[in-house]
Amino acid sequence: MTKLGILGGLVFVVAGIWTHALWADGFRNPPDTAAALGKAGNDIVWVDDASAVFYNPANLVDVPSRQVQVSVLVGYSCADYSGALGQTETDSPWGFLPGFALAWPLKETDFALGFGVHVPFGRRTQWNNGGFFPISTEMSVIDASPAVSWRISDSVSVGGGLDVYYGRLQFRQLNIFSPGDRVEADADGYAVGGNVGITWRMTPNQRLALTCRAPFDLTFRGDMETENIPGAASSSDLETTFKFPTIVALGYGIQLTETVRVEAKVEWLQFSRYKTMTIDAGANAPLAGVLGLAYAPQNWNDTWTFGIGPEWCFARDWTLRAGYLYLQSPIPDSTFAPTALDVDQSVVSVGLGYQRGNHAVDVAYALGIFDTRHVKDNQQPFYNGSYNFQGHLAAVTYSYAF
Repeated sequence: MTKLGILGGLVFVVAGIWTHALWADGFRNPPDTAAALGKAGNDIVWVDDASAVFYNPANLVDVPSRQVQVSVLVGYSCADYSGALGQTETDSPWGFLPGFALAWPLKETDFALGFGVHVPFGRRTQWNNGGFFPISTEMSVIDASPAVSWRISDSVSVGGGLDVYYGRLQFRQLNIFSPGDRVEADADGYAVGGNVGITWRMTPNQRLALTCRAPFDLTFRGDMETENIPGAASSSDLETTFKFPTIVALGYGIQLTETVRVEAKVEWLQFSRYKTMTIDAGANAPLAGVLGLAYAPQNWNDTWTFGIGPEWCFARDWTLRAGYLYLQSPIPDSTFAPTALDVDQSVVSVGLGYQRGNHAVDVAYALGIFDTRHVKDNQQPFYNGSYNFQGHLAAVTYSYAF
Protein backbone atom coordinates (compact mmCIF):
# COMPACT_ATOMS: atom_id res chain seq x y z
CA MET A 1 0.00 0.00 0.00
CA THR A 2 1.44 3.42 -0.93
CA LYS A 3 1.75 6.39 1.37
CA LEU A 4 -0.98 8.08 -0.63
CA GLY A 5 -3.17 5.01 -0.12
CA ILE A 6 -2.60 5.25 3.63
CA LEU A 7 -3.57 8.92 3.58
CA GLY A 8 -6.56 8.02 1.41
CA GLY A 9 -7.77 5.74 4.18
CA LEU A 10 -7.53 8.63 6.63
CA VAL A 11 -10.82 10.09 5.46
CA PHE A 12 -12.59 7.02 6.79
CA VAL A 13 -10.88 7.41 10.13
CA VAL A 14 -12.40 10.86 10.34
CA ALA A 15 -15.62 10.24 8.44
CA GLY A 16 -16.29 6.78 9.80
CA ILE A 17 -17.81 6.06 13.17
CA TRP A 18 -15.80 4.33 15.88
CA THR A 19 -17.78 1.40 17.13
CA HIS A 20 -17.20 -1.77 18.98
CA ALA A 21 -18.90 -4.68 17.28
CA LEU A 22 -21.47 -5.18 20.03
CA TRP A 23 -24.41 -2.78 19.84
CA ALA A 24 -22.93 -1.26 16.69
CA ASP A 25 -25.97 0.93 16.15
CA GLY A 26 -24.49 3.65 13.98
CA PHE A 27 -23.40 6.43 16.31
CA ARG A 28 -25.22 5.11 19.37
CA ASN A 29 -23.81 3.45 22.47
CA PRO A 30 -25.51 0.71 24.53
CA PRO A 31 -27.86 1.55 27.43
CA ASP A 32 -26.17 3.13 30.43
CA THR A 33 -27.77 1.26 33.32
CA ALA A 34 -27.93 -2.39 34.33
CA ALA A 35 -31.73 -2.41 34.55
CA ALA A 36 -31.99 -1.17 30.95
CA LEU A 37 -29.26 -3.48 29.68
CA GLY A 38 -30.92 -6.43 31.43
CA LYS A 39 -33.98 -5.79 29.25
CA ALA A 40 -31.81 -5.25 26.14
CA GLY A 41 -32.63 -1.53 26.10
CA ASN A 42 -36.41 -1.99 26.17
CA ASP A 43 -36.87 0.45 29.04
CA ILE A 44 -39.06 3.46 28.21
CA VAL A 45 -42.45 2.27 29.51
CA TRP A 46 -41.77 0.85 32.98
CA VAL A 47 -38.63 2.81 33.84
CA ASP A 48 -39.32 4.10 37.36
CA ASP A 49 -35.91 5.09 38.70
CA ALA A 50 -33.52 7.98 38.14
CA SER A 51 -32.44 6.58 34.74
CA ALA A 52 -35.77 7.89 33.38
CA VAL A 53 -33.80 11.08 32.72
CA PHE A 54 -32.05 9.13 29.91
CA TYR A 55 -34.83 6.93 28.57
CA ASN A 56 -38.14 8.74 29.15
CA PRO A 57 -38.25 11.96 31.19
CA ALA A 58 -42.05 11.70 31.48
CA ASN A 59 -41.53 8.88 33.99
CA LEU A 60 -39.52 10.95 36.47
CA VAL A 61 -42.82 11.60 38.30
CA ASP A 62 -43.02 7.83 38.92
CA VAL A 63 -39.83 7.80 41.01
CA PRO A 64 -41.18 7.48 44.58
CA SER A 65 -38.46 9.52 46.31
CA ARG A 66 -35.28 11.44 45.61
CA GLN A 67 -32.72 9.11 44.15
CA VAL A 68 -29.10 9.21 43.00
CA GLN A 69 -27.71 6.54 40.71
CA VAL A 70 -24.27 5.62 39.36
CA SER A 71 -23.57 3.04 36.64
CA VAL A 72 -20.63 1.47 34.90
CA LEU A 73 -20.94 -0.52 31.69
CA VAL A 74 -17.99 -2.69 30.60
CA GLY A 75 -17.67 -4.08 27.10
CA TYR A 76 -15.48 -6.69 25.45
CA SER A 77 -15.61 -6.50 21.68
CA CYS A 78 -13.34 -7.57 18.86
CA ALA A 79 -13.37 -8.11 15.11
CA ASP A 80 -11.21 -9.81 12.51
CA TYR A 81 -10.85 -9.25 8.78
CA SER A 82 -9.94 -11.58 5.94
CA GLY A 83 -9.75 -10.62 2.29
CA ALA A 84 -7.44 -9.88 -0.59
CA LEU A 85 -5.02 -8.09 1.73
CA GLY A 86 -4.76 -11.08 4.06
CA GLN A 87 -5.94 -11.28 7.68
CA THR A 88 -5.80 -8.95 10.67
CA GLU A 89 -7.71 -8.28 13.89
CA THR A 90 -8.49 -5.57 16.40
CA ASP A 91 -6.58 -4.97 19.64
CA SER A 92 -7.59 -3.44 23.00
CA PRO A 93 -11.02 -5.11 23.17
CA TRP A 94 -12.02 -3.70 26.56
CA GLY A 95 -13.91 -0.46 27.08
CA PHE A 96 -16.25 1.12 29.60
CA LEU A 97 -18.96 3.76 29.85
CA PRO A 98 -19.92 5.57 33.08
CA GLY A 99 -23.29 7.11 33.90
CA PHE A 100 -24.83 9.27 36.62
CA ALA A 101 -28.49 10.14 37.20
CA LEU A 102 -30.48 12.09 39.78
CA ALA A 103 -34.27 12.17 40.26
CA TRP A 104 -35.90 14.77 42.53
CA PRO A 105 -39.71 14.53 42.86
CA LEU A 106 -41.16 17.76 44.18
CA LYS A 107 -43.30 16.86 47.18
CA GLU A 108 -46.99 17.73 47.15
CA THR A 109 -46.80 18.69 43.45
CA ASP A 110 -47.23 16.90 40.16
CA PHE A 111 -43.69 17.77 39.06
CA ALA A 112 -40.29 16.10 39.25
CA LEU A 113 -36.81 17.20 38.26
CA GLY A 114 -33.94 15.14 36.95
CA PHE A 115 -30.32 15.44 35.90
CA GLY A 116 -28.07 12.96 34.15
CA VAL A 117 -24.61 12.66 32.66
CA HIS A 118 -23.80 9.81 30.31
CA VAL A 119 -22.06 8.91 27.03
CA PRO A 120 -24.85 8.17 24.52
CA PHE A 121 -22.75 8.27 21.34
CA GLY A 122 -19.26 7.28 20.29
CA ARG A 123 -17.00 4.23 20.60
CA ARG A 124 -13.46 3.10 19.94
CA THR A 125 -11.61 0.84 17.49
CA GLN A 126 -7.94 -0.11 17.49
CA TRP A 127 -6.58 -2.40 14.81
CA ASN A 128 -3.35 -4.35 15.19
CA ASN A 129 -0.43 -2.03 14.40
CA GLY A 130 1.29 -4.87 12.57
CA GLY A 131 -1.63 -5.38 10.21
CA PHE A 132 -2.71 -3.46 7.14
CA PHE A 133 -5.26 -1.34 9.06
CA PRO A 134 -2.83 0.28 11.56
CA ILE A 135 -5.53 2.60 12.85
CA SER A 136 -6.42 3.69 16.36
CA THR A 137 -9.57 5.80 16.71
CA GLU A 138 -11.76 7.02 19.53
CA MET A 139 -14.82 9.24 19.67
CA SER A 140 -16.97 10.01 22.68
CA VAL A 141 -19.95 12.35 23.10
CA ILE A 142 -20.87 13.19 26.68
CA ASP A 143 -24.39 14.44 27.40
CA ALA A 144 -25.30 16.55 30.43
CA SER A 145 -29.09 16.61 30.59
CA PRO A 146 -31.35 18.50 33.03
CA ALA A 147 -35.00 17.40 32.75
CA VAL A 148 -38.47 18.12 34.14
CA SER A 149 -41.57 15.93 34.31
CA TRP A 150 -45.24 16.84 34.86
CA ARG A 151 -48.11 14.54 35.71
CA ILE A 152 -50.89 16.19 33.75
CA SER A 153 -53.53 13.77 34.99
CA ASP A 154 -53.82 10.33 36.57
CA SER A 155 -53.33 8.80 33.14
CA VAL A 156 -50.86 11.09 31.34
CA SER A 157 -47.42 12.44 32.19
CA VAL A 158 -45.00 14.39 30.01
CA GLY A 159 -41.37 15.34 30.31
CA GLY A 160 -38.54 17.00 28.50
CA GLY A 161 -34.82 17.53 28.81
CA LEU A 162 -32.07 19.75 27.46
CA ASP A 163 -29.04 17.91 26.07
CA VAL A 164 -25.70 19.70 26.28
CA TYR A 165 -23.16 17.64 24.35
CA TYR A 166 -19.39 17.68 24.54
CA GLY A 167 -17.58 15.55 21.99
CA ARG A 168 -13.98 14.59 21.51
CA LEU A 169 -12.31 12.59 18.76
CA GLN A 170 -8.79 11.27 18.43
CA PHE A 171 -7.14 9.18 15.77
CA ARG A 172 -3.78 7.83 14.74
CA GLN A 173 -2.80 6.08 11.54
CA LEU A 174 0.59 4.56 10.71
CA ASN A 175 2.10 3.44 7.42
CA ILE A 176 2.43 -0.36 7.56
CA PHE A 177 5.58 -0.17 5.41
CA SER A 178 7.18 2.61 7.43
CA PRO A 179 5.91 2.95 11.03
CA GLY A 180 7.59 6.36 11.31
CA ASP A 181 5.04 7.74 8.82
CA ARG A 182 1.97 8.79 10.77
CA VAL A 183 -1.10 10.98 10.91
CA GLU A 184 -2.59 12.00 14.26
CA ALA A 185 -5.44 14.30 15.25
CA ASP A 186 -7.18 15.54 18.36
CA ALA A 187 -10.36 17.65 18.19
CA ASP A 188 -13.39 18.51 20.27
CA GLY A 189 -16.65 20.45 20.11
CA TYR A 190 -20.02 21.28 21.66
CA ALA A 191 -23.65 21.00 20.58
CA VAL A 192 -27.10 21.44 22.09
CA GLY A 193 -30.18 19.28 21.59
CA GLY A 194 -33.27 18.13 23.43
CA ASN A 195 -35.53 15.20 24.17
CA VAL A 196 -39.19 14.75 25.12
CA GLY A 197 -41.40 11.92 26.30
CA ILE A 198 -45.02 11.15 27.05
CA THR A 199 -46.50 8.20 28.95
CA TRP A 200 -50.17 7.25 28.78
CA ARG A 201 -51.63 4.88 31.35
CA MET A 202 -54.30 3.36 29.14
CA THR A 203 -55.62 1.08 31.89
CA PRO A 204 -54.32 0.27 35.38
CA ASN A 205 -52.22 -2.49 33.81
CA GLN A 206 -51.29 -1.07 30.40
CA ARG A 207 -49.15 1.83 29.21
CA LEU A 208 -47.97 3.46 26.02
CA ALA A 209 -44.84 5.60 25.89
CA LEU A 210 -43.49 7.78 23.11
CA THR A 211 -40.08 9.46 23.18
CA CYS A 212 -38.14 11.62 20.73
CA ARG A 213 -34.52 12.75 20.77
CA ALA A 214 -33.83 15.72 18.52
CA PRO A 215 -31.11 15.58 15.85
CA PHE A 216 -28.01 17.70 16.26
CA ASP A 217 -24.79 18.53 14.42
CA LEU A 218 -21.52 18.44 16.33
CA THR A 219 -18.54 20.22 14.80
CA PHE A 220 -15.12 19.04 15.97
CA ARG A 221 -12.23 21.49 15.77
CA GLY A 222 -8.63 20.72 16.61
CA ASP A 223 -5.23 19.90 15.18
CA MET A 224 -3.80 17.39 12.74
CA GLU A 225 -0.14 16.40 12.77
CA THR A 226 1.65 14.45 10.04
CA GLU A 227 5.09 12.97 9.65
CA ASN A 228 6.72 11.84 6.40
CA ILE A 229 3.49 12.24 4.37
CA PRO A 230 4.36 13.59 0.88
CA GLY A 231 2.94 17.05 0.23
CA ALA A 232 1.41 17.34 3.71
CA ALA A 233 2.05 20.06 6.24
CA SER A 234 3.52 18.84 9.51
CA SER A 235 0.70 20.54 11.41
CA SER A 236 -2.66 21.98 10.41
CA ASP A 237 -6.08 22.83 11.72
CA LEU A 238 -8.84 20.23 11.49
CA GLU A 239 -12.59 20.72 11.31
CA THR A 240 -15.27 18.15 10.60
CA THR A 241 -18.95 17.74 11.44
CA PHE A 242 -20.95 14.70 12.49
CA LYS A 243 -24.70 14.68 11.95
CA PHE A 244 -26.49 12.76 14.69
CA PRO A 245 -29.91 11.23 14.08
CA THR A 246 -33.44 11.94 15.17
CA ILE A 247 -34.50 8.98 17.35
CA VAL A 248 -38.20 8.20 17.88
CA ALA A 249 -39.30 5.29 20.08
CA LEU A 250 -42.73 3.82 20.83
CA GLY A 251 -43.22 1.38 23.68
CA TYR A 252 -46.10 -0.71 24.97
CA GLY A 253 -46.12 -2.24 28.43
CA ILE A 254 -48.48 -4.59 30.23
CA GLN A 255 -48.58 -5.73 33.85
CA LEU A 256 -49.48 -9.40 33.48
CA THR A 257 -49.58 -10.21 37.20
CA GLU A 258 -48.61 -8.49 40.42
CA THR A 259 -45.03 -9.70 39.88
CA VAL A 260 -44.62 -9.87 36.08
CA ARG A 261 -44.59 -7.03 33.58
CA VAL A 262 -43.43 -6.84 29.96
CA GLU A 263 -42.68 -4.09 27.50
CA ALA A 264 -42.06 -4.07 23.76
CA LYS A 265 -40.36 -1.23 21.90
CA VAL A 266 -39.79 -0.14 18.33
CA GLU A 267 -37.45 2.72 17.32
CA TRP A 268 -36.78 4.70 14.17
CA LEU A 269 -33.36 6.29 13.72
CA GLN A 270 -32.83 8.94 11.03
CA PHE A 271 -29.29 8.05 10.03
CA SER A 272 -29.97 9.27 6.50
CA ARG A 273 -28.93 12.73 7.78
CA TYR A 274 -25.38 11.42 7.49
CA LYS A 275 -24.98 11.61 3.72
CA THR A 276 -21.49 13.11 3.40
CA MET A 277 -18.54 14.08 5.52
CA THR A 278 -16.77 17.33 4.74
CA ILE A 279 -13.25 17.70 6.09
CA ASP A 280 -11.44 21.02 6.33
CA ALA A 281 -7.78 20.17 6.89
CA GLY A 282 -6.50 23.74 7.03
CA ALA A 283 -3.01 23.92 5.55
CA ASN A 284 -3.49 20.39 4.23
CA ALA A 285 -6.73 21.27 2.41
CA PRO A 286 -5.13 21.45 -1.10
CA LEU A 287 -3.67 17.97 -0.72
CA ALA A 288 -6.95 16.66 0.69
CA GLY A 289 -8.79 18.13 -2.29
CA VAL A 290 -6.42 16.59 -4.86
CA LEU A 291 -6.81 13.18 -3.22
CA GLY A 292 -10.60 13.49 -2.99
CA LEU A 293 -10.55 13.54 0.81
CA ALA A 294 -12.33 16.85 1.33
CA TYR A 295 -15.72 15.38 0.42
CA ALA A 296 -16.49 11.80 1.42
CA PRO A 297 -19.85 10.16 0.60
CA GLN A 298 -21.44 8.22 3.47
CA ASN A 299 -25.05 7.64 2.33
CA TRP A 300 -26.21 6.01 5.55
CA ASN A 301 -29.74 4.60 5.72
CA ASP A 302 -32.55 5.12 8.21
CA THR A 303 -32.94 2.09 10.47
CA TRP A 304 -35.44 0.38 12.77
CA THR A 305 -34.85 -1.49 16.00
CA PHE A 306 -37.37 -3.61 17.86
CA GLY A 307 -37.33 -5.75 20.97
CA ILE A 308 -39.06 -7.05 24.06
CA GLY A 309 -38.11 -7.04 27.74
CA PRO A 310 -39.93 -8.89 30.56
CA GLU A 311 -39.18 -8.57 34.27
CA TRP A 312 -40.27 -10.73 37.20
CA CYS A 313 -40.21 -9.88 40.90
CA PHE A 314 -39.69 -13.51 41.88
CA ALA A 315 -39.01 -12.89 45.57
CA ARG A 316 -39.05 -10.10 48.09
CA ASP A 317 -36.46 -7.47 47.07
CA TRP A 318 -35.38 -9.45 43.95
CA THR A 319 -36.15 -8.79 40.26
CA LEU A 320 -35.14 -10.93 37.30
CA ARG A 321 -34.96 -9.33 33.85
CA ALA A 322 -34.38 -10.57 30.31
CA GLY A 323 -34.47 -9.01 26.87
CA TYR A 324 -34.11 -9.31 23.13
CA LEU A 325 -33.31 -6.52 20.65
CA TYR A 326 -32.73 -6.52 16.90
CA LEU A 327 -30.47 -3.80 15.47
CA GLN A 328 -30.10 -2.82 11.82
CA SER A 329 -26.85 -1.39 10.51
CA PRO A 330 -27.25 1.96 8.72
CA ILE A 331 -23.97 1.62 6.79
CA PRO A 332 -24.11 0.32 3.19
CA ASP A 333 -21.33 -1.83 1.79
CA SER A 334 -20.18 1.00 -0.47
CA THR A 335 -19.14 3.22 2.46
CA PHE A 336 -18.28 0.60 5.09
CA ALA A 337 -14.84 1.12 6.65
CA PRO A 338 -12.63 -0.67 9.19
CA THR A 339 -13.37 2.19 11.58
CA ALA A 340 -17.13 1.60 11.18
CA LEU A 341 -17.56 -1.95 12.48
CA ASP A 342 -21.30 -2.13 12.10
CA VAL A 343 -23.47 -5.12 11.16
CA ASP A 344 -27.07 -6.27 11.56
CA GLN A 345 -27.31 -8.13 14.84
CA SER A 346 -29.43 -9.53 17.63
CA VAL A 347 -28.76 -8.86 21.31
CA VAL A 348 -29.97 -11.12 24.13
CA SER A 349 -29.60 -10.15 27.76
CA VAL A 350 -30.32 -11.08 31.36
CA GLY A 351 -30.28 -8.99 34.53
CA LEU A 352 -30.82 -9.21 38.26
CA GLY A 353 -31.85 -6.49 40.71
CA TYR A 354 -31.82 -6.35 44.50
CA GLN A 355 -33.40 -3.60 46.60
CA ARG A 356 -33.43 -3.32 50.38
CA GLY A 357 -34.36 -0.13 52.18
CA ASN A 358 -32.74 2.89 50.54
CA HIS A 359 -30.24 0.83 48.57
CA ALA A 360 -30.54 -0.96 45.23
CA VAL A 361 -28.01 -2.84 43.14
CA ASP A 362 -28.58 -4.10 39.58
CA VAL A 363 -26.34 -6.21 37.37
CA ALA A 364 -26.78 -7.31 33.76
CA TYR A 365 -25.08 -9.16 30.92
CA ALA A 366 -25.70 -8.95 27.16
CA LEU A 367 -24.44 -11.06 24.27
CA GLY A 368 -24.28 -10.02 20.63
CA ILE A 369 -25.28 -12.52 17.93
CA PHE A 370 -23.70 -11.58 14.61
CA ASP A 371 -23.60 -12.68 11.01
CA THR A 372 -20.35 -12.37 9.11
CA ARG A 373 -20.36 -9.13 7.14
CA HIS A 374 -19.21 -9.65 3.55
CA VAL A 375 -18.31 -6.25 2.08
CA LYS A 376 -18.37 -5.91 -1.70
CA ASP A 377 -18.11 -3.02 -4.18
CA ASN A 378 -16.68 -0.65 -1.58
CA GLN A 379 -15.53 2.77 -2.78
CA GLN A 380 -12.15 1.80 -1.31
CA PRO A 381 -11.53 -1.68 -2.83
CA PHE A 382 -9.01 -2.66 -0.14
CA TYR A 383 -11.87 -2.57 2.42
CA ASN A 384 -13.68 -5.40 0.60
CA GLY A 385 -13.61 -8.69 2.48
CA SER A 386 -15.21 -10.58 5.35
CA TYR A 387 -15.54 -9.16 8.86
CA ASN A 388 -16.35 -11.35 11.88
CA PHE A 389 -17.39 -10.01 15.26
CA GLN A 390 -17.85 -11.03 18.84
CA GLY A 391 -18.96 -8.94 21.79
CA HIS A 392 -20.08 -9.02 25.40
CA LEU A 393 -21.44 -6.33 27.71
CA ALA A 394 -21.84 -6.23 31.48
CA ALA A 395 -23.18 -3.45 33.68
CA VAL A 396 -23.61 -2.67 37.36
CA THR A 397 -25.76 0.13 38.82
CA TYR A 398 -26.05 1.36 42.39
CA SER A 399 -29.00 3.51 43.47
CA TYR A 400 -29.61 5.30 46.76
CA ALA A 401 -32.96 6.81 47.72
CA PHE A 402 -33.12 9.67 50.20
